[in-house]
Amino acid sequence: MAAPTKIMVMRHAEKPYGKNVGIDEHGQENKECLIVRGWQRAGGLVALFDPTVGPLQGQNLSVPTAIYASKPVNMTGKGADHKVESKSKRPHETIKPLAERLGFRPNLHFELGQEKELVDDALTQTGIVLICWQHQAIPKIAKHIVASNPPNPPYPASWPGDRFDIVWVFTPPAASSAPWGFVQVPQQLLAGDTDAVISLSPAQTAA
Repeated sequence: MAAPTKIMVMRHAEKPYGKNVGIDEHGQENKECLIVRGWQRAGGLVALFDPTVGPLQGQNLSVPTAIYASKPVNMTGKGADHKVESKSKRPHETIKPLAERLGFRPNLHFELGQEKELVDDALTQTGIVLICWQHQAIPKIAKHIVASNPPNPPYPASWPGDRFDIVWVFTPPAASSAPWGFVQVPQQLLAGDTDAVISLSPAQTAA
């Protein structure tokens, strides 16, 4: 049965805040797009995941063979029962330069709110999967990945709103009863990036 050898999950790059406006790839202002620093990070991710010279920066990273990003949704015409939707183009913009370098199309079939469907599809892939998503839903993605075999120590219960600079890496268990492997890899691509990982919640620490 097909299965990935590694699943890497990260948040999209920097979004508009304060006087930092979003711009599309043509330089036109768009609140659903990355800010300039976000585009810088998107470019840096090419070297992080597919360096031209030398090894990958982190030993737990790998060159992706499949990439997923959330699909921007036009909110007009949606039914009242559609609880979660996002027009954000940022996840796709974040991984677009890397996908172009690697020469394949990213999978944009799943929307914010379809995390289970996303993971179900990702688990059918072989090789290395990279997922770029909105931060509030990443722990939900992690939950679907590990299912009944959570890692120990666990992944953080939430993703902070101010972190754009880290990758969560999941490796499948060696046996059906074993836990998934999990590590956090700081990107350290831009000035201001930190080498600190995302902390566990007090409840997780006390468990």
